[in-house]
Amino acid sequence: MKGIVYVGHGSRLQEGNEQFIHFIQSVMKERNERIQRIAFLELTTPTISDAVTETILEGATEIMIVPILLFAVAHYKCDIPFEIEKMQKQYPHITFSVVPPFSTHPHMVELVVKRIREAMPMQNSSILLVGRGSSDPQPIHELQQIGVAVEQKLGMRVCCSFLTKGTPSFTAELKTITSTASHVYVMPYLLFTGLLLQKIKLHTKKYDHVTTCNCLQFDTYMKLTLLERMEEYVYV
Repeated sequence: MKGIVYVGHGSRLQEGNEQFIHFIQSVMKERNERIQRIAFLELTTPTISDAVTETILEGATEIMIVPILLFAVAHYKCDIPFEIEKMQKQYPHITFSVVPPFSTHPHMVELVVKRIREAMPMQNSSILLVGRGSSDPQPIHELQQIGVAVEQKLGMRVCCSFLTKGTPSFTAELKTITSTASHVYVMPYLLFTGLLLQKIKLHTKKYDHVTTCNCLQFDTYMKLTLLERMEEYVYV
């Protein structure tokens, strides 16, 4: 019997966790598997181990792990495989598979375009795409690819920046772009409301000619991306 465990990052803000749960519940309705559970990587519960154990106790022998992650960062490359390895030793008869992250899926580009258009951008404006950042060059490069695709679709200048690791930093690029652009639309490439979004708004409110777009949130485009990724999964 097949089961699914959806894995979110987890947030210190309950609002973010509630947004995630609501989104996953809508995804669950699109799947035929009877056994589906939600887990978090950190900051809240249930853990991956908790959710996998529940799934097995309900009778699942094939478990699809579905990380709700924008890019293949350390959580995807290290933390989740580590958890699966532990569970595999405990339950050697269980087959696990892991779904790829959203990455540069075309639907994610469309979602960014949608969020920017919601802000009704003025002509001759610039867009600052803001990612979390990583010491891994792969997600840095992938966000830049998304930025190029958005620029082509909107015909507006798009720059990328990063909040934690990666260059240019958000604060440095915000200062640079606001010095030349007539208006700047800051697009947080973040899944949901959280402390990082608060950090962005803390800086953007200092400028009269800066508009902060809504973050990605859990949108139909994201649901379509996730459902397609689930059809592409490979065994560990």
